[in-house]
Amino acid sequence: MTMNNKKDLPFHHYSETYKYVNINDGHPVLSIDPNFPFVMTQFGFMHNRAQTETPHRHDYFEILFIEDGAGQHIIDYETYEIKPPCFYFLSKGQIHLWKLKKPLKGKVILFPREFLIPPTTAFNQEGDLGIFKGLSEAPYVRINDENLPKIQEILNNIKEEYSRKSESSLSMLRAYSHILLVNLLRIYANDQPTNILDPSNTMVRKFRQLVSENYLVIRSVQAYADLIGISSTHLRDTVKNITGYSPGQLIRQEIIFEAKRRLANTELTTAEIGYALNFEDTSYFSRFFKRETGQSPLNYRKEIRKKYKIKLL
Repeated sequence: MTMNNKKDLPFHHYSETYKYVNINDGHPVLSIDPNFPFVMTQFGFMHNRAQTETPHRHDYFEILFIEDGAGQHIIDYETYEIKPPCFYFLSKGQIHLWKLKKPLKGKVILFPREFLIPPTTAFNQEGDLGIFKGLSEAPYVRINDENLPKIQEILNNIKEEYSRKSESSLSMLRAYSHILLVNLLRIYANDQPTNILDPSNTMVRKFRQLVSENYLVIRSVQAYADLIGISSTHLRDTVKNITGYSPGQLIRQEIIFEAKRRLANTELTTAEIGYALNFEDTSYFSRFFKRETGQSPLNYRKEIRKKYKIKLL
């Protein structure tokens, strides 16, 4: 089955970031090397597409520190009011857009997966992606007056090291990014009714990270338990206790999220989407979608496009 003639959701690519820096007196206000796996910039340095109202995805990870601005940030079609100062976290592939009443001011950090997990070294910050995944599922992390100086200091250290842009800078940038993510997770955790930093919560974050990376090919709870190295019973009980959902429900939610993305932002037929999501019986995909969401795929497509005024080219 070919799907190449269908329009998909726009992707913003890391390798093209340098093309979208604002020009002042004929020169870019920031020099971005597309071969250096880390970018630190500001909203005011980038073209308007950094604050676009058009739904899109990135093929990289983003840490957004909003220092000023007003309106709404829409992530995977969930709407969050912007309340600066605050951080947002976008994982690779998530959909987002802005509905702004006041332009954004703040810092933006971009990096591909390979930045935190270098393929050619033994240094592995896989745990940071678990933190990132956990944070990216939170609406935002607010920064109060008590925490702001420490966070600003870390960001200033990142900015200073980024200005060097040498090979030796990468290790420092990874370390500072790790420190930033851990501190933000702690700030977030302090506002939660339960201790999300205990080992059980860490395991659940690992499970959710694995599901987000493998849901197209792995849908067995037992298979995920084997990957984590625990029994399926322990996985089921812990996930249910902490999230309120069974592991199977969370796997199905991930499939539904991707189905919704494709229904909203492509002209693929329901059969083609079912095929892309590894449903051998594509008619079952429609029944599965309706059972999980309460509406048919085509009705969902119609309603979400009307709500967010989505028009495909």
